[in-house]
Amino acid sequence: MNERGQLNRGIVCVLVFVLLALSFSDARANVTTKQARKAITRMPGFELTNSAVRVSSVSSTTDSTAEVTASIRSVFRFEKNQQGIWRVAEIRTAPDTWEDIDLIGRALGVNMITSDCNSPDRPARPAALDPTVKRTRCLLGSLFGIDIPSDELRIQEVAPFAVPLASRPSTTVIAWIQVGARLVKEKNSGWRVAEIRTGKRDWISVDTVLAAVNDEKRKTARAELEVIAQALERFRSERGYYWVADKESVLIDHLSPRYLSRVIRLDPWRQPYIYQGERDRFTLTSTGPDRKEATGDDIILSNSAR
Repeated sequence: MNERGQLNRGIVCVLVFVLLALSFSDARANVTTKQARKAITRMPGFELTNSAVRVSSVSSTTDSTAEVTASIRSVFRFEKNQQGIWRVAEIRTAPDTWEDIDLIGRALGVNMITSDCNSPDRPARPAALDPTVKRTRCLLGSLFGIDIPSDELRIQEVAPFAVPLASRPSTTVIAWIQVGARLVKEKNSGWRVAEIRTGKRDWISVDTVLAAVNDEKRKTARAELEVIAQALERFRSERGYYWVADKESVLIDHLSPRYLSRVIRLDPWRQPYIYQGERDRFTLTSTGPDRKEATGDDIILSNSAR
């Protein structure tokens, strides 16, 4: 082969290599920071604003998967018991929605209490904040599996949570938590978060966590409906009939406190319980995870006087 033929052959090889490289790069998912942020703000179980999510890195793995590292601004409510022990009580998942940390812990089979974080600060002196930033960081670090100190967890604000006549001191804490998120691309809905990870913890499926939390909420709703039903039976044993009403709030006003020791108005999904009562029968309902009445996930308890 002459020199010109060798040159042409070399050019062809280079072009083939470039085309293959371009084909390989096109096969990778081109996830933008904006798309990643949008997927995290729409993560199941949460309602987050764009300003609450800071994406630091995006790496595509295949044409339909990607991994993202981001910091999420999260709001927590801390609560102090009679022994002076602080704990993380709730996390805010939407503007007007708080989720119970203990319920989430039961759903995941995780103990959320960390006594090591409540040891006295040294040197012992009155703290300007109670709990201190150090203590809130320790408690949140333990909750999310993050070693402290770490840039993966930053406390933005610790502020008293004033509740008139509250039985326990409370504090709100705003923190930035670094998370890893695995995204998957779906044909009709675009990118969504399939798995998340914090600190040293393993990857967990978002759908699995949400299902486990809803299962735990169903147990709580069923238990609360049974408590109300027992109060109704006590009412009927004295009066000879069930309370006639079409609103659970009216029912509770008549049962509490004589027949019902605590006021129960909202189900675990923060929706009002539904009551339909006649003199000889009643039905109590929670609308369940979808928050819609008369659907398949409703939790119903009914009884008739014999």
